[in-house]
Amino acid sequence: MLSTIRNKFKGWIAYLIVGLITIPFALFGISQYFTGASNVVVASINDEEISKTEFLAEFEPQKRRLQRTLNEKYDTGFDTELKRGVINQMVNKRLLDQLAEKMSHVTTTAELNATIQANNAFAEEGKFSIERYKQVLRTNGYTPAKYELAQAQELTQNQIKYNLLDSAFVLPAQLTRLQRLNAQQRNFSFIQLNAKDYIDKTKVAEQSIKNYYEDKKESFFESEQVKIDFVELSLAEIAKKISVSDEELLAFYEEEKARFTTDEERQAQHILLEDEETANKVLALLKEGGDFAKLATQYSQDSGSKEEAGDLGFFTRGVMTSAFEERAFAMKEGELSELVKSEFGFHIIKLNKIKPAETKSFDKAKEELLEIYTQSQAQKDLYNLTEQMANLAYESTLKELAEQMDLKLQSTELFNRQDTKIDPQMLKVAFTLNADENSEVLDLGKSRYVVLRVKEKLAQRQKNFEEVKGEITTYLAGLLSKTFIENIAAQIVEHAKAGETKAITKLMDKNSLAWKNIGWVKRNSDKADLAVIGKVFELPKPTDGGSVLSAQSLDDTTTVVIDLSAVKESEEKAPELQALEDSLIIFETDEMFVNIIQTLRSKAEITIYNERL
Repeated sequence: MLSTIRNKFKGWIAYLIVGLITIPFALFGISQYFTGASNVVVASINDEEISKTEFLAEFEPQKRRLQRTLNEKYDTGFDTELKRGVINQMVNKRLLDQLAEKMSHVTTTAELNATIQANNAFAEEGKFSIERYKQVLRTNGYTPAKYELAQAQELTQNQIKYNLLDSAFVLPAQLTRLQRLNAQQRNFSFIQLNAKDYIDKTKVAEQSIKNYYEDKKESFFESEQVKIDFVELSLAEIAKKISVSDEELLAFYEEEKARFTTDEERQAQHILLEDEETANKVLALLKEGGDFAKLATQYSQDSGSKEEAGDLGFFTRGVMTSAFEERAFAMKEGELSELVKSEFGFHIIKLNKIKPAETKSFDKAKEELLEIYTQSQAQKDLYNLTEQMANLAYESTLKELAEQMDLKLQSTELFNRQDTKIDPQMLKVAFTLNADENSEVLDLGKSRYVVLRVKEKLAQRQKNFEEVKGEITTYLAGLLSKTFIENIAAQIVEHAKAGETKAITKLMDKNSLAWKNIGWVKRNSDKADLAVIGKVFELPKPTDGGSVLSAQSLDDTTTVVIDLSAVKESEEKAPELQALEDSLIIFETDEMFVNIIQTLRSKAEITIYNERL
């Protein structure tokens, strides 16, 4: 809904991480305030301090995103690098804030309002919704005030970059030269050799395998391994065992009826005017039969709704400013109000529709009720059972725990510290336990709890030569076959330079090779592999009507011989010239922006207390 008629959302406040180059803001969540850290300073920038509370509020959500992305591959060792990155982002942000203040850059409420209302994350049926706005912010741990400050800060900092964009330019000669290079075409053919096709032609000497084993012996070992028994307690399994009668469910429905009741909603249009004289004039026009939509578009001072004929959509109590709400909820459908004065000005309200409060019947709510009841009861049981589980884990064997709690005793196969099939927490704890002890209750998330016990443990051991002989043989054969094809490619190029056509034919026939004629290509052509196209455009132009032959390694298994026969400039007009110019300017601007950050850091007094992070 409209920020101009809300008394709760007047200031625009939030918190936001800005990197070396200002990036678009995305809602990923932010932690709640941390207690006990507000007085701890983790960095100072030109006498401006960053508290640990502020740091944690930035660090924790980034850490959670990293954990979700890496899943079981996440390791606490990543925290150090992440902390360093976050604090440097915060320092850069403060430096940009200070620069923006010196340059007198500000973001107006109107600019901020327009940015937020244009965000599709807050839209319902294509229109900005205050309810959706509050819900998204609440879900992500924000208050409107804190979120709106972040947006204001980001917009202000972006002004620095936009000023660079406005002042940046590319010389016409530069642009023409770049465009010609970009549109250039090249004619080529190539031979492709794959090392895997020549494995059978290589023979690795036994002594070479032994020598490699001795040189790299420390690389060939069997990691420490464990096998564990464990029991799991989960909300999902507890819920399956809960039963409820219709009588119990009906009683629960009466207790929770408010949950199934929707608030009364009203849909209205309004015209907002700053002075009473104009407001009375517009009200008179409406009473004379004037078109509300046209008058709203012409006169309303509410930029968020005037283009929508003053339409505010449906809203419930507690959303609008009090004077507006009191009048709107006292009106009848189709009624036009007198002037309503609020802190924003004078409103003329037209009430279009009323959706009365509605309560779902027991039958309609039964399925949802059953789920809520079951989950609620299971959650209560889970709390008690985890306490029992913790006590038994301390006092009993794992087998006794499983029997007393009616849980299944499960086992794993042997696994090492790099196993991705085992939950990361279980993996970590498994290698710290002694053989005769249970673990504490481990919270695996999603209301799952386990206790585990080591069943078998194997120490790390050196692998003997026979165990790794096959592995080493395959590796060395791959190296030899790659060297073999690189030698063939080099010979083809040498014969070509010497004009020895017959030697080339003989070599190609012997190794079952053939030229692939590709013809003319651009840089984005799909006639050949992108890696091959890239190598083609790295080669120098042919001279004196000849061609350029070159042997190129693409990766560990592939080598190509490229015959570049001709290069030509495109004769086509360049409709993408403007896009190329824009891309180049943005690239140069980004480079300038990075340099600005570096300059600001070099001239600022910055202290980062890494031990406090």
